[in-house]
Amino acid sequence: MPILPLYKTVVGSTRFQNGFKVKPSGASRPAIYGLGPAYVSPSHLHPLPINATLEERLHAFRNAPGAGWEPPDFVQWNMQTCSNVIPNHNKDLLAKSSLVWGVLNSTSIYQHRERMARFLEDQKAAGAFESLHVARGGRGFVGEGRGIVFTAGNADTLSRVVITLRFLRNHLNCNLPAAIFHFPSERPDPNSSLVAELASLNAKLVEATGRERDTSRTKNYHLKAQSIVESEWAEVIYLDSDNLPAANPELLFEAPNYKRLGVFFTPDYWKTSASNPIWQIIGVQCRDEWEQEAGQIIIDKRKHLDAMLLSLYMLTDWQYWFYFSDGDKDVFRFAMLALRKRWALPGRYVGGGGLPRATLSGDFCAHTMQQYDHLGRPLFIHYNLLKQIPSGVYLGFTWGRTKQVAAYPYGNGITSNYTSFPPSGHVPYPDPIVRDATDVEADMLANADDDGWTIYPGTEEVRRRAALERGIRPFFHGGGNTAFCIDIRWEDPKLSQRPDEEKIQNPLGLDWNKSPLEVRLHIFDPLAIS
Repeated sequence: MPILPLYKTVVGSTRFQNGFKVKPSGASRPAIYGLGPAYVSPSHLHPLPINATLEERLHAFRNAPGAGWEPPDFVQWNMQTCSNVIPNHNKDLLAKSSLVWGVLNSTSIYQHRERMARFLEDQKAAGAFESLHVARGGRGFVGEGRGIVFTAGNADTLSRVVITLRFLRNHLNCNLPAAIFHFPSERPDPNSSLVAELASLNAKLVEATGRERDTSRTKNYHLKAQSIVESEWAEVIYLDSDNLPAANPELLFEAPNYKRLGVFFTPDYWKTSASNPIWQIIGVQCRDEWEQEAGQIIIDKRKHLDAMLLSLYMLTDWQYWFYFSDGDKDVFRFAMLALRKRWALPGRYVGGGGLPRATLSGDFCAHTMQQYDHLGRPLFIHYNLLKQIPSGVYLGFTWGRTKQVAAYPYGNGITSNYTSFPPSGHVPYPDPIVRDATDVEADMLANADDDGWTIYPGTEEVRRRAALERGIRPFFHGGGNTAFCIDIRWEDPKLSQRPDEEKIQNPLGLDWNKSPLEVRLHIFDPLAIS
């Protein structure tokens, strides 16, 4: 499909005001779209309306910025918004992928974009979006009702799922049906006691057809999108096997931001590099935002089956797309952005749950990601690093402390109001309904400046959060003969550049000398669950 003959203006330099690109004064010349980055309408920053059709989304995707640009030009454009991500970008992915990124040119990037769009068109033609699910004799994957989806197959992962299901049923009063997807090679004995116990917990094993485990890898992430797509339910809570809810996860179905947007993602510790070609492939200028952690996903396929199918497209060829995403996690975010969609977020950045005391590898050793609900309350305990800690961690002494960002937006003395929005020249957001400070979505935290102005402005509480998160610096330490840990520090992102009077406070009442991080005692020990 040919690119439409869009036009733009080439300018000498570009600046931003309140998250929006402002055309500078001075001479300019017209140029045909496709000759490289220049002044691009701020409309590319915004999602399409929630009820936009697939055809409208694919039209926007095919004609998004970057088609015909040379990759170095797109990277230069990315640096306008993502120069601050360097302290937090995924250095391991950068080292692994640099050679693959370096061979991409404008033609191959356009071909990627076109193949992705045609895949979704083929899926629609095959009936994937029809209401009657394949599990009930139809051709569609939308489904109906609600359920929980896991991916697990070997003895370790299945035993962890059993523990999670026991906890959900016996302690959290969550009775949603569950499905556990596994590779054909992981098919358990149908007469085993494990299969019988799963049935008693209202859970069934589902064999993922047409896929197989990669025996060269200890971890296989590429089944996740398929399990969500092929599950029989319209609304899905996806959980990794090493993930324990701290409260009934069904509560998120009633969260105002999930109800409005139909999907709830949780943040990771890292950010996506400005040099990653995925930005040009999906036609989105680099976003200074946290990457996505996919140990838990809550999604309504009636609104987002297209994004899940696009994620499935990338994870089918996971060996290639993992050069752009560290595992499966950010594939889902990239699919949402490609289709001009947005997602709901927790009311607090991810916390690090760790050992109760200092270790040989450092004072604070976190092995668990603590994810929160829309109000900033603990909801998911994703103990991903715990599995790698050497012997010596034992029952009752595993969890002791959580390092987290102090609760916001509550308790900061700032009143919610809408008088602080950008002045004239602000481009209207297609979906302007923001009910309260907890109704945070992705654009209200992306590309923040010191005053918390982002792609789309939020209340003062949300702006305060966006500004503070610019200084969060997670890092790994330890390993080898000691625990492999995560820790989080905070630093003023512009300490050396601030005048003395600005080092104390800014218009939001932020004290740049005070870290927003706090350490809280743990009262929840998942290993104590039987």
